[in-house]
Amino acid sequence: MTPLQSRRIPRTVVVLLLASWAVSGALLASCAARDKPSVAVKREPLFALGYGPAEDQLDLFQIDGSQAPLKTCLTMREGIFYIANGAGAKVVRLTSFGVPLSMIYNSEKNPEPIVLKPVPAKPASGEAVSSKDSGGLGRNAVPYPFRSVGEIAVDSSQNAYVEDRLPTERRVQDKDSGAILDHVVLRFDKDGQFIDYLGQEGIGGTPFPYIVGVYIVASDDCVVVSMTQTGWLVHWFDKSGVLVSALKLRREDLPMPDKGQGLIGSLDKIVPDVGGRYILIKIDYYKEALDPATKASAGVEFASSWTYRMDVKDGKYADRWQIRAIEKTTKSPDGQAVKYSRIPQLLGAAGKAFFLMYADDDGRTYVATYDRITREMTKYSIDISTDELFYNAYYLSRDGVLCALLGTKYEARVVWWRFDKLIGPSSGIVK
Repeated sequence: MTPLQSRRIPRTVVVLLLASWAVSGALLASCAARDKPSVAVKREPLFALGYGPAEDQLDLFQIDGSQAPLKTCLTMREGIFYIANGAGAKVVRLTSFGVPLSMIYNSEKNPEPIVLKPVPAKPASGEAVSSKDSGGLGRNAVPYPFRSVGEIAVDSSQNAYVEDRLPTERRVQDKDSGAILDHVVLRFDKDGQFIDYLGQEGIGGTPFPYIVGVYIVASDDCVVVSMTQTGWLVHWFDKSGVLVSALKLRREDLPMPDKGQGLIGSLDKIVPDVGGRYILIKIDYYKEALDPATKASAGVEFASSWTYRMDVKDGKYADRWQIRAIEKTTKSPDGQAVKYSRIPQLLGAAGKAFFLMYADDDGRTYVATYDRITREMTKYSIDISTDELFYNAYYLSRDGVLCALLGTKYEARVVWWRFDKLIGPSSGIVK
C-alpha cells in the first residue's frame, strides 16, 4: 500500500497535487534558468582610429567646437567597415585592419586626402569617371557636399545608403504632425559616386522627418525608420528605390498586452526582421506605482516588455514575444529590500534570436539573446571598459556578428564579438 493510499486521499486531490508539484518544479526550473551565470564572449579588437581630419581619423567630439552634436554610425559588410562620421562630414570604407579603401567627403570641411587619391564626382550628365581618373585600384576619395551625415547601410552590391540633412531653404513642414521634413537617404555606388536620393515616396521624394534607422535586408530592400512627436514612420523600398509600403505607428495606437488597462507603452526600437517583409517592434510598458503606506501615486514602475512582429503589407501583427527584464534587488536607506528591473534594449535580430543589450550595476555590459522558438533567454557578458564609453555605436549583422565603435579620450576603437559562432550560421532564419 502506498503512502497516498494509506491516507485515503481522493483521486481528484491526488491529480491536483501531482499537477501542482509539476508546476512548482517547472517554476523552480525556470528560476534556476534565470539565475544561470552569464557566458563571457571573447572580444576581438580590430583597429583604432585617431581623432582628426585625415582619412584615417575621425572627429567624434566636434574638434572645432562649432557644431551641435552629430551622429557617427557604422556598418559592416563581409568584413569591410563603413563609418559615417557626422562631425567629419565624410563616409570612410576601411578593411578590418583599419586601412582606408575609399572615402566620400565634403571638400570644404576636409583637407586634401593623402592616403587616398582624390577623383572628381560623376558629371551631371551621368557619364562615368574614367578608370585613368579613378586611380585604377579604386582607393579613391570622391567629394560630395555632406551637411549632416548620420545612419548608414550597405547592400550586396556595395552601394551605400547614407542619411543626410537638407539645407534650410529646402526644408518643409508636415501639415499633420508639424514635423520639419529635412532628412533624405543618399545612395552612392561602390565607387563612391552619387546615384540619387530616397524620400518618402521613393527616388526624389518628400524628405523624411528625423531618421532613427536605415537598414538593408537580405533582399537588398531598404527600410527607413523615422519619427515625429506623434509617432513613427516606416518606409520600405525595393532595391531599385520603388516604395513598397509606408506605415505610420501613432503613439496612442501602440499595441497593448492582454489586460493592458492602465499601462503606458514606451517604444524602444523598430528594426526589420531577418527575412521577409516584416518589422520587429519592441515596447516597454509601465504602470502607476503606489506608495504601500499611503496608497498615493509614487510615479511609475516597470510592468513588462514585448516584441511584436508586424507584416508591412497590411500592418497586422503576426506574432509577439514577452521579453523578460533582468530582476535586481537593492536596499533602501532604511535597510528594506527593494526590487527593480534592468530593461534590455533591442539591438536587432540574427538567426532565430533577438539581441538585446544592457549595462548592469557591476559596471559590465551584457548581451541577451532571446530564442524566438524556445522563448528562452541566454545572457552573455562582453568586455567594454568605462573609459570606452565617451561615444559608442553598434551594428549587428544578420548572421550575428556584433560590431562596435567605442570612443575613448584619445582614440576610437573598432571591435567585434562573434556571436555567429554561438547561434549558428543560419539557424532559424525566416526565408
